[in-house]
Parts: sequence; structure tokens; C-alpha cells
Amino acid sequence: MVLIASFWSTQSSSAKIPALPVEPLVTPTDPSASVETLPDTLAESRSDTRTQHHEVQPGDTLSSIFSRHGAPTSDLYKIMETDVEYLALETLQPGTQLRLTFDNQDRFTELALVLDSARTVFYTRTDDDQFEYRRMEADTHWVSEVLRGSIEGSFYVSAVKAGLTAHQIASVNQLLEHRLNFRRDLRAGDQFAVIISHEMTDDQSTGKTRVEAVSLKRGSRTHTAFRFEDGNYYDQNGKSVLPAFRRWPTQTSYRVSSHFNPRRKHPVTGRISPHNGVDLATPIGTPIFSTGDGIVQRVGNHPFAGKYIDIDHGNAYKTRYLHLHKILVKKGQSIQRGERIALSGNTGRSTGPHLHFELHVNGRPVNPLKADIPTAADIPSEHAKAFKEDASYKLAVMERAGSRSNLMLAGARVSFD
Repeated sequence: MVLIASFWSTQSSSAKIPALPVEPLVTPTDPSASVETLPDTLAESRSDTRTQHHEVQPGDTLSSIFSRHGAPTSDLYKIMETDVEYLALETLQPGTQLRLTFDNQDRFTELALVLDSARTVFYTRTDDDQFEYRRMEADTHWVSEVLRGSIEGSFYVSAVKAGLTAHQIASVNQLLEHRLNFRRDLRAGDQFAVIISHEMTDDQSTGKTRVEAVSLKRGSRTHTAFRFEDGNYYDQNGKSVLPAFRRWPTQTSYRVSSHFNPRRKHPVTGRISPHNGVDLATPIGTPIFSTGDGIVQRVGNHPFAGKYIDIDHGNAYKTRYLHLHKILVKKGQSIQRGERIALSGNTGRSTGPHLHFELHVNGRPVNPLKADIPTAADIPSEHAKAFKEDASYKLAVMERAGSRSNLMLAGARVSFD
């Protein structure tokens, strides 16, 4: 665990199947999002600057890192204030790479945070002596593998033996839990197969994975879930396997005190200072509900965002809830749609009691009150044929793997449009 400041803490071998490549699966992205392309090689320090590299160690704090490298604590607080709409610095863990850049007068000018092999975030000093957020990304593709196994004891133990991680197992549970009871319905010898995709940049993994398809044979019945190009999951008949999302995270709708605005200008500086969610004028203590099934990804207490929760909804969707009074869930906990997760508050930097609510689709913030959200419905008729072909192909891949586990699929690449 890495402390952001002294008072603030954050929370198997494969055999190739060259004859059976998985065709590219296109992941939609938010067309309004503006992200710079990461060059092949980041430029090293210019002659008029110097850069200090730091690998985060257990027990490090951002304040101690800044002090160690001669960067002012006042600049750290400016960066933390800039980060409130992104919370990128909340991902710090031992091993995280940081770069601190100084100009030829030894003035601190930039902090670079390497999120993974494809993404780097920069906090760069501006002319008005503040810091702005900038994100750069490299091109990525996805490589898929089939993990297979049979039930021996619990599903969790059997899935771990097959090579799935705890997060992937939770995702599979979430996709099928409305069709069967994992504790009561499974029997020894029941078969399962999962297609897992790994995000890559060139030949290096970014560490991100996603479930592409699941097949679980229970006696004469087979339960399935397939990820389609819209980022949602459907069974073999094209019916959604997840319940519909709630539009509001509260029991009733509240006045919107500040709207979603990715191009919002700061009233003083005139610089772009996005508002990546909506603020709802909720009194302190108002019950907050998860808008969809999911897994609690992060729980924290940020000096500007206050007490907050991030929920991963197991597909292209994530939600975030800020300025909470009390958090009622824990990191890693499975959450149901409509489950109470917190009480709204006025923590962090806030001009009054409210809930800041965000919806992210494919890693990009969107307007949660207007964006298309998953509904418990069939695949649209115009996409039914494409889905059927895609699902049949994935099912054949999982079945053709035979009795062998942990099979890597050659040539499985996904590009982002």
C-alpha cells in the first residue's frame, strides 16, 4: 500500500493452436474523448531539463517522494487538486514508475505517472503556475486464451486451478449468477471454459484482461455468456445476461447542481478544467445505491474527492461516487444492482452537501444521465446475425480445445477504432 500523503492512504504455460486464430473483436470507444498517442519511445531529458526516476516502494508517500527529489510540497497539492477529476494517483502501488522533471533553473515542472506499458499520465506546470492533466496512450491489441477445467470442489478452487485470477472468477460469477447458484447447482465433473483476452502493446502485456466468453456445462444444460462489440454480454440466444442499469444512484431524482462538462473552463484561469460527472444536491446521509451489478474496485479517502467508491460492472462500464459521508462496502465485494453502498456527504473539497456521480464507458467518462446504458434486452435485430456468428465461433473455440487447459489462441488481436 502506498500513502499519497502522510495523512492519506489508497487503497501457466500455454499450447498454441495456429490453425484456430480468434478474429479481431472491435471495442467501441468514446468518440468525444481526446487522448494523445504515445510515441514509440518517450523522449529522455532534454539538455535544459533533468529527470529523476523513482520506483514506488512499500511505505512510500508522495510527500516523501517529492521531498527526496527536491520537489515542493506546494506543487504536490496543486497536482492532487488537478487529479481530483481523474484519481489516477490513487492507483499507486509498489513498483509504480514515476518521473519528476526539473527545468534548467531547477524548478519542478512535471510529474509523469506510468500507469502501464501503454499509458502514461502527465501533470505539467502551466504559465499560471498551476498543473494540467495530460494522458498519452500507445496502440494496443488483445491476445486471447482458453482456460478450461472441471468442477472439483468449489467453482472458485476449480477456476484457480484452471488459471483464472480472483477478479476473473468474480466476473464469471457475475455473468452467470442470475442463471444458476454456484454453490448449490454445480456437481463434480461439470465442465467450464472461459476465453480471457490480455491487452498488449507490441509483445508486452499492460496487465489488463477481460472475459470474452464463458461456457459452463451442468448436466444436460449449458450456460453461456458472450461479450459482443457493444461491450455487453449476452447468452447464446442473444439475450442480455445482466440486469438493466439504474439511471440514478438515489431512490428519487435530485436537482443537478453541476452538470457533466468535459470542456468546462475554469472561471479564473480560463483553462479547460473538466467536470467528469454530475453533482446531485443530496442532503448528508442520503442513501446511495449501485446503479448496476458489479465488484467494488476501489474505496478511498481523497483530500479533495473525499470518501469515494469505484465499482467495476464487469464489462465496458464503471461507476464512481465521491464526497461520501459513510461507505458501506469493501474493496473486492460483489454488489447487486440497487444495493445500498454509501450515504452521501460533504467530504473532501466541497462547497456543500452533494453526490458527485460518474459513469465511465471503455475507460472514458460520459454523461451518466444521458448516455446509453445496458438494458435487459435482446441483441438488436440488425446485429443478430453478426452476434450469432461471433457467439458460434467462440463456442466452437472453447469446445474444440478438448480436454487440454490453458490454450493460447494465435493471432488474436483486437484494435481500438
